[in-house]
Amino acid sequence: MKVPLDWLGEWSDWKGTPTELADRLTQSGTEVIGMKSTGCQVKGIVTAKILEKKSHPNADRLTVCVVDDGTGARQVVCGAKNHNAGDIVPLAKPGTVFPDGMTIKSAKLRGESSEGMLCSAKEVGLAEDADGLLLLPATTTLGVALETLYPGETVIEVEITSNRPDLASVAGLARELSALGVPLKPRPSVPPSPEGVLSGWKISVEDKEKCPNYTLTSLIVRTGVDSPEWMKKKLSAAGFRSLGLLVDVTNFVLLEFGQPVHVFDAERLQGNTLTVRKAKAGEMLNGLDGGKHSLTSEDLVVADSKGPVALAGVVGGVESSVQAGSRKILLEAASFHAGTVRRTARRLSASTESAKRFARGGLDPSLVDLARRRVVQLLQETGALEKYEGVQSSGTPVVSISSPVPLHWERAEKVLGLKIDRAVLSQRLGALGFREEKGGWIAPSWRGDVREEIDLWEELVRLSDLAAVPAFFDSQVEGRSEEDRANLLRRQVRSFLVERGYCEVLSSALARSEEVGKVRLHVPAGSDAVGYRQSLLPGLGRAAARNISRGQTDLKLFELGRISTSGGQEEMLLGLLVTGRERLVDWQEGEVQSDRFSLQGIWQELMKRFPGWGPAVTLREMSQAEKKSAGVKGTIWLAEGKVTLGKAQIASCEALSIFPGVQRDLALVLPEKISFAEVEKAIRAVAPAEMESLSVFDRFQDGTGKKVPLGFLSLGCRLHFRSSARTLTEEEVSGWEKTILQSLTTRCEAKLRAVL
Repeated sequence: MKVPLDWLGEWSDWKGTPTELADRLTQSGTEVIGMKSTGCQVKGIVTAKILEKKSHPNADRLTVCVVDDGTGARQVVCGAKNHNAGDIVPLAKPGTVFPDGMTIKSAKLRGESSEGMLCSAKEVGLAEDADGLLLLPATTTLGVALETLYPGETVIEVEITSNRPDLASVAGLARELSALGVPLKPRPSVPPSPEGVLSGWKISVEDKEKCPNYTLTSLIVRTGVDSPEWMKKKLSAAGFRSLGLLVDVTNFVLLEFGQPVHVFDAERLQGNTLTVRKAKAGEMLNGLDGGKHSLTSEDLVVADSKGPVALAGVVGGVESSVQAGSRKILLEAASFHAGTVRRTARRLSASTESAKRFARGGLDPSLVDLARRRVVQLLQETGALEKYEGVQSSGTPVVSISSPVPLHWERAEKVLGLKIDRAVLSQRLGALGFREEKGGWIAPSWRGDVREEIDLWEELVRLSDLAAVPAFFDSQVEGRSEEDRANLLRRQVRSFLVERGYCEVLSSALARSEEVGKVRLHVPAGSDAVGYRQSLLPGLGRAAARNISRGQTDLKLFELGRISTSGGQEEMLLGLLVTGRERLVDWQEGEVQSDRFSLQGIWQELMKRFPGWGPAVTLREMSQAEKKSAGVKGTIWLAEGKVTLGKAQIASCEALSIFPGVQRDLALVLPEKISFAEVEKAIRAVAPAEMESLSVFDRFQDGTGKKVPLGFLSLGCRLHFRSSARTLTEEEVSGWEKTILQSLTTRCEAKLRAVL
């Protein structure tokens, strides 16, 4: 967030330099990541009046203007379109040097002489973007140096962490500075708005949890009233363009208090009811951010009788937006569920200032009414408010009742290793809005992140001198986080696969157009780098092609990497590829080719080895289209699945039995259609707990039908019995064997060929 220090100075009585202020904030945990000066960045530019404007005779896009800066008329060729005779604009005379080294000279442009250049706000350093010339107020004196009109100020850029939404405003930063020893300046209170209940409009909120408080204020405003220069200056310094008084006021209040508000043109809405509801399948919204958004039932919208007019907490719609001639407006101030706003904003890539603040969660509920009243006040002060028609609301500000968080000062000193000045830190906690009560401290409504004593310790540390806090390694502290455990898992998976003959592939996360989904680059880095990949398999295929073209035809490749899901989220996947021979051939066996079971077996090993590991989502042969795209031939098998960090399991173990075991081998004759899985199921269905293992040691079929009938096979099964409590008797084992044979006969049509 960009914060002009002149604006912050209206709230906070800071006496030091901007650098000292940045250091103070950074040391307290609110990092200042940038600092710059605003105002006119070019010396020698003066104000001038356009006396005459006409089309350039040799260029359709150029105009020829006669301007006067108070020293006489001169002709200037201009390429902008937004100016007219009588406008006062910035004039760069010949000899003016710009920061990039460009020097203005007298010249002829398409046959017409030009004695200077008329400037936009971007060219003089007053804006990052501009459409047309900078038009100055009609009362501006001619010949005045622009740097005296726009002397500039220092703007700091603050990194707001996700747990501190209270800092995303000028008022919030001033409150933070007051806890660091910088006094707050007295500020006039925002007066209550005129009384009156809005009639003629209705509010319907279908989901109170996602919108606990919604207010709608009807106002009639005068047209033609522009934003005051002081407001434009503050907004410009904070990185906002002036978009007309009604929009400027809402942006000003958002920056001042951190509460987003929105204005609708009441005459462009359909019906007389605004409904806060879930979006319906197929609904669309043309947003003010320039996006055409396709909505889902997970999105919360504000809708009139025709359909959505705004994405709640994210962005308003074009069809209901205020225009230069808007007279009757509806002012929305509300509270929206942080998670809902965050999911919608991420899915639609709508990173608006409103979404940034709602998505963090923890906004002070009382700001809804304060922001509403502040908008009304500003419209009154600018002379734009003609009539206040009343307010209507649904729900009330939901202020959670916080229980006191205990704070043991002695324990805090011992753990932090810091000598604590209780009186000073108690005063600073109070400046942040904390209230001391018997048994602990109660956090204010805008500090929902403080729930436990350790949270208060964090406040004590950052409100103290961080340089005095000792730094040392505590060997008793468990420093492994979830990310640490995830990294450890990935290292173990890599080692596991390398031990089994696999080689790791590292490919680019950017992929070709046909391989990416919604996550695309605005400016592609090349034909092979259009957007974020949705699978690891194309990259593995190209790696295989490079190896095969160099004579390496027996391949076992893997890649661990992130991909983009259909919802725009990131996931960590494991991809496997095998082709050629499963293992090197020696004199004892023939060639064994890699196949589906090569990948299925390794994936089953992963599932057994790593807790929580799921089955492969993809396990298939590479298609012909994929082979053509990668440039390979032959049979290639692929597998891909999500890397899941499961809860660590403690391995169980049992003591080895000291008693001897008994082995029985059964030679069974059964129909060849019967699988071993059915045989195993029939045995285990009746086997005793003492059956220690079951295995197959022989499988035989006779093509002549002499030893084993045609259509049948002989299967040799080995059963091993052992007890941990006693030595087994012959009678026990024979009884179990008889029961198992009966089960095999009934379930598998098996007959005993011989008892070995």
